Amino acid sequence: MANLARSSWAKTVNNPASEDDLRIRLEQHGKESKAELAGRITIDSSPEFRASLLQQLRVPDCQRLEVNFREVVYIDTSGIAVLVEALKTARHLGKKLELSGLHDSPRYLLESTGLLSFFEEAPGPSHE
Repeated sequence: MANLARSSWAKTVNNPASEDDLRIRLEQHGKESKAELAGRITIDSSPEFRASLLQQLRVPDCQRLEVNFREVVYIDTSGIAVLVEALKTARHLGKKLELSGLHDSPRYLLESTGLLSFFEEAPGPSHE
């Protein structure tokens, strides 16, 4: 059984009209999932952001979802609400949700609202 292949796939969720729009790339490697985000998370893009995170958390093989903010230039309170809902969903399902690559606007908004302490930050090179 040591030779079991790990499932691996990637999917780009949306094709933005401009560089400012939110882009989401989902990857699944065995029990580890990753959502690579780029662009702006706003009231307009948060429904797609929400759907992507919740759908990934409901994948049976996904036991840990890392959400990478390295290329996110802006997030508003609707994006924060999506993160809180995703965290509640992950905990309810017995899964882990971790944030990585937090900087500038995303980190500031999570810190200033006092919500950063509720999230785990993924270790590694994207943890800045």
